[in-house]
Order: sequence, then C-alpha cells, then structure tokens
Amino acid sequence: MNVLVRNVPLSVLTAVCLFGVQSSHGQTSVTTNPVGYVQLTCTAASDTIVSVPFTKPPAYVGTVASISGSTVTISGTAGWTANQFVYSGSGTSRYYALMGAATSGTDPKDGSTYTVVANGTNTLTVSLNGDSLSTVPAGSTISVIPYWTLGTVFPPSASGTAFIASTSPLFPETEILVPNYSGTGTDLSASATYFFYNNIWCLVGDSVSNSHNDDPLMPDGYIMVRNPDTTTTLTAMGNVLTGNFMIPLATSATQQQDNSVAICRPVNTSLNNLGLTSGSAFAVTTSPLFTQDQVLIFSGTEAALDKSATATYFYYMGTSGTGWRLVGDSITNDHGTDTIPAGSGFVIRKASTANGNTAFWQNPPTY
Repeated sequence: MNVLVRNVPLSVLTAVCLFGVQSSHGQTSVTTNPVGYVQLTCTAASDTIVSVPFTKPPAYVGTVASISGSTVTISGTAGWTANQFVYSGSGTSRYYALMGAATSGTDPKDGSTYTVVANGTNTLTVSLNGDSLSTVPAGSTISVIPYWTLGTVFPPSASGTAFIASTSPLFPETEILVPNYSGTGTDLSASATYFFYNNIWCLVGDSVSNSHNDDPLMPDGYIMVRNPDTTTTLTAMGNVLTGNFMIPLATSATQQQDNSVAICRPVNTSLNNLGLTSGSAFAVTTSPLFTQDQVLIFSGTEAALDKSATATYFYYMGTSGTGWRLVGDSITNDHGTDTIPAGSGFVIRKASTANGNTAFWQNPPTY
C-alpha cells in the first residue's frame, strides 16, 4: 500500500513510508499492518493540537474463541504468562485490546478498544466502561497493543526537537495538555498538564520526583503541545491501522457535550470520508436555525493559546440539499471535501439526547 499526503495545514507531513512485514507470536502467524512516520510542526507561542496517527506494533494478534462478560478467550495456545499485559511499574507498558473484523458475518464492535486489566495464559479481561462484547462473534480478530505514553511519544532523546525541557519547575517550557475526556458540557479545560524536568515527565500539581513517563495517551484522543517561544517538530512512527476504528461519543440528556477525538489515520480525511453519517452516531440537522451535532476544527498554524474553533461543520438534510455545511457560510455550499489533517485532533459536539446514552462512531479506512 502506498500513501502520499500533501497540503497538511496543521503540520508539515514530510514523509510516509509504508511497507508490510511478516511476524509471528506464539502459534499465531500474522501479517502486520504497514508502518510509517509523520513529522508534525508545533508552533511557538501557541497550543498545537496533535495526535499520533499510528498504533504501536501489536504484542499479539489472534482470534476470539468465546467471550463471557468482560473476559475474552483466545483461540489456540496464546503462550502468555499471567498478567503480562498488566502494568507492573516504571518502564512497563499498559495494553488495550483492539477488536477486529469477523471471519464471517459482521462484528458490531469492529474497531473498538478496551483497556486490558488482567490476562491468563489464553484469556484477556478488559474494562468495558459500560459497553458490552456480547455481540462479538467467535472468529473475530483481536489484537493486543501497547498504549502510547508520554515517554514513548516524547522520549528524553527528543528534547530540543519534539519539546523543550524545563530547567526549573517554576518556569516550564513545553507543556503537554491532555483533554478532559470524562468532563461534562462544552469548552472543557485540560484534565492534566505535563512538563519535562530533570529527565522525566512531571505532572503539574504532583511532586517533580514522580515520573509520569508511563502515563498512557488515548488512541482515539489528541493532546495539546504548548510551546512558549520555540517551534518544535514531533516525529511520530508506528503501525498504520488498516481496519475500522470505533470512537465512543458521550452525550448528555440535558446539554451539549464535547468529545475530544482523533482518528488513527496517517492521511488527510475529508468530512465525507469520516463515516460519521453512515450510522446513528451523528445527529443530522434539518433546519440551519437549529443545528444538531457539530464538528469543530482548530487551526494548526495560528499562533494562539486556548484556541477557539476556526471552523464548525454540521451535516444538513433539508430543503437546500444534503451534505456537510459550514457555520457562517451559505446553506447551499457543500463542504464535504474539506479535510481533517493527518496527525490532528478535533471536537465532536453532540447535541443533547433523550437518554444521554453513548453513541459509537465507526471510522473506516480510506486507503
């Protein structure tokens, strides 16, 4: 598979080198996804919203034999040791299970991710967070993948390039802000802020002697790189996700709800190709006077802190046509070819719903 990306307004995507490799784990032989890299420019005196558009290489790929509650039994002999996928201290990894396509028929959870909380020799127990795996058929693909962390996306060796280290905790240089994924309402403040000091990532409000290098970064979320006076370049490398990618979208029964999201794709993706409107995850607008769900995009080149959205879109089905529309533009102008840059993030603002239930958006690959 060959992918070439041009004209990325958020950042300069200098190269994507993709190739397939063969690997094996235990008794399971798999062809891994293609791999590649991108370079993202994070502007000085600004917040830049970025995401890693790759996964880390999977530790295991196999198929589902059966599922009971939150425990998945793997087909065949996995060859695992007990709790090898559970975080066990500094320098070790946390893992998530990525559900894949069914061998025959359809897996409704294709593309969903769940944190691994325990494992046996051929079982995985995951955190469902209110979801259910009861509809996953036997024979569906499952991958076990390490989370990206602060220390793997921004390793100490990248100091001076991907970030600027702080010489004093009182005057932090580059800061990494993590969105509030569990907050309610709109325009949510960051839930955590980190800075690099004394060769470790430190959390604002915690002791600077506590390392947060292993804090995980969500595969379906973004981070904000806040640079004071120096432009930095983040190089992201990893596996290209070639299957579906499921993103849960929180809703509220009483108010609009913001979801800070990113898609794990190393290519620019048009609004038409997001897959947002192919199911029930995104509420369409039938009157421009009463917009329903919205997509908020943020500039990657504007130098500013605490940025407001530079473009807000909604999907319209009404007397003036059908398609993606831009707030502030004519209702007749279609914006379906407007793109979300690779390695960026955005906000999906869900309108209130009758029950406040989480919606699930399945994003398909476009390559």
